Amino acid sequence: MAASNNPDLHHFKIFHKLVSDLPMIFYALDEDWIFTLSEGKGLEAINLKPGQVLGLCAKDVYHDEPDVLESLSRAFLGEVIHTEFHLGELYLENFIIPIYSSSNKIEGVIGAAINITQRKIIELNLEKSQQMQQAIIDSIPGMLYLYNENGELVFWNKTHELLTGYTSSELDHFPLSSWYKDDPESLQRITDGLSTTTLDGYGEAEANLRLKNGTKIPFYFTACPLTIEDQNYFVGIGIDISRQKAAEDALLLMNHTLEDKVASRTNELSQSNEELTALNEEMMAMNEELTAANEEITAMNEELNESNKKIIEMKDYLVESEKMAALGGLVAGVAHEVNTPLGVGITASSHISNIADELMTKIADPNFDQAALIDYLADIRKAALIIEKNLSRAGKLTHSFKQLSVDQISEPKRVFNVGEYLEEILISLSPSFKKTNIQIKTEYKETIFLNGSPGAFAQIITNLLMNSLSHAYKQYEYGIINIKLEYEQDHVKMTFSDDGHGMTAETLSKIYEPFFTTRRDLGGTGLGLAIVYSIITQQFSGTIQCTSKLEVGTTFTIILSQGGN
Repeated sequence: MAASNNPDLHHFKIFHKLVSDLPMIFYALDEDWIFTLSEGKGLEAINLKPGQVLGLCAKDVYHDEPDVLESLSRAFLGEVIHTEFHLGELYLENFIIPIYSSSNKIEGVIGAAINITQRKIIELNLEKSQQMQQAIIDSIPGMLYLYNENGELVFWNKTHELLTGYTSSELDHFPLSSWYKDDPESLQRITDGLSTTTLDGYGEAEANLRLKNGTKIPFYFTACPLTIEDQNYFVGIGIDISRQKAAEDALLLMNHTLEDKVASRTNELSQSNEELTALNEEMMAMNEELTAANEEITAMNEELNESNKKIIEMKDYLVESEKMAALGGLVAGVAHEVNTPLGVGITASSHISNIADELMTKIADPNFDQAALIDYLADIRKAALIIEKNLSRAGKLTHSFKQLSVDQISEPKRVFNVGEYLEEILISLSPSFKKTNIQIKTEYKETIFLNGSPGAFAQIITNLLMNSLSHAYKQYEYGIINIKLEYEQDHVKMTFSDDGHGMTAETLSKIYEPFFTTRRDLGGTGLGLAIVYSIITQQFSGTIQCTSKLEVGTTFTIILSQGGN
């Protein structure tokens, strides 16, 4: 009963119940910044319990939160604070009020905070969405506009400013009619277009828009009605059609010119018709002569057809001759390379024979020093090693050439290791590059296999290398040729590149044409790359692409299908 007779205590309990159950944070600090109140269910969000910080100094509790301390300091100076705090992942809306004593001195502060994290996340997401929408709007390659029912511009994109030359502040509530000063015709077109928009829900018009600098540019405009919060607007896009108009004017002028020309030509044709009538009789007479001439032409056509067949046969013969010439080059080069180690081997074997004869003579002498036998045997061993090394080199060259020559003559279709076969080809071609400063680099995996004609593959490599040697570099120039092999799905990709002088665009467009060459004065036939193209597309069902730049180099990208034809 005593509690009910004490209204202050009763009111305090009601207040305490209120601040304890509300999803907020209520707190109070005395003049020393000591917590004298800390209540509310909102404390759970910051991992605190009601009354947990009572007696603690706010400067210690929030020593890592300078924004909170700064706001409290302002409140202690008499300022009413309404701000937002960002604590970790939480956003709190804070109200801080200074408490004054009877002598009007600040003796503390009280505050209330509510968790606005969800609202803040929504606001941030909305801001991001608005930024993205604005970026999309600004990227539109035309003027986007929104006019209110009074004909005032209330929304536009960045392109609108760039095209018209006006700043954002100048465009705000810019009157629609101001774009068409001193141009009643354009204004009427816009008015008619808006009338159509009101009636049909869509309108369009072409008019001359006056820019800030006074220039008039033809534009194509669209408009649609739009209602936002009971307010009527129309929205649309304007596109600069000055280029289109210029083209139309040019076409119109051309049509007029053409009409004049047609009239002039008609008069000329009338005169010509009179002349043709007179000539018609002559033509009739000539017709008989032409009939006789046609018989002669028919006979000549038969001869030409026969000549064409011979030319085609000659072309095929030349292509095969080019292949055999390349093989002949290999034969000559390999023969020269084989002769060198064989010559050294013969000299070494002759030296062994001489040593043997001299040794037999020495041994027959009863005074022969047996210790000298070691020197003879050392000379024999040294000569034998020379013979072995050079015969091995000759054998390797012979093996590589034998494999390539058999492949190029019989061209059987089989599965072969592309990388290993490439090395065989390079060995056979080494005589051609021996006296040059050209380095050949290869890059491939050992497990790349191709089902096709190895001889045809050798012809591709040979022609590409000979082409680079003949066209990409001058004599004794240094250079690097790279050959890269890759296996991709069901085909082999080969990248052949050199760092030579490259080609012009005109030359590049003709490199696969038979008999086209830039070195005819030096004996070029113009069949090398034509043969390469034919082998790749016909025997390997593949493709070849070439890129080249002057003084940079040339790159061939080749696709060889498994199996070919």
